[in-house]
Amino acid sequence: MLELLVEEPIFIGFKAGRALRQVLESLGAADKKYVSSEDSTFLRLCSIGEDLYVGKLIHEALATDRVDDIRRNILSILRKLGPAVPLPTTLKIIACRAVNETYAPAVDGLTSSPSTPALSVTRAIR
Repeated sequence: MLELLVEEPIFIGFKAGRALRQVLESLGAADKKYVSSEDSTFLRLCSIGEDLYVGKLIHEALATDRVDDIRRNILSILRKLGPAVPLPTTLKIIACRAVNETYAPAVDGLTSSPSTPALSVTRAIR
């Protein structure tokens, strides 16, 4: 039997390709508010090893009728930041578990503070 973890977040997103990573690394100050390695109302940056993932972290139970809205929201924000960057049509839905440790993923100019507790992305997306 499986235990349902309704209090745990869900990540909806995809692995960023080279072109998107370059766009994210070169964002101006005004656009950096749209992506963050910390909890964000817009997009969340996560990583597994060298791979960068971009998406939304959903903290509440998610009904299927909201999934497509979230997908469109993620892709529309990324289109605003890099209109010419190829984006996927499907995104992954990945279960996460918040852990009490510090994690600071490094993406040039988009690094969270080492003392800021964040979602352990390496564990969260595996």
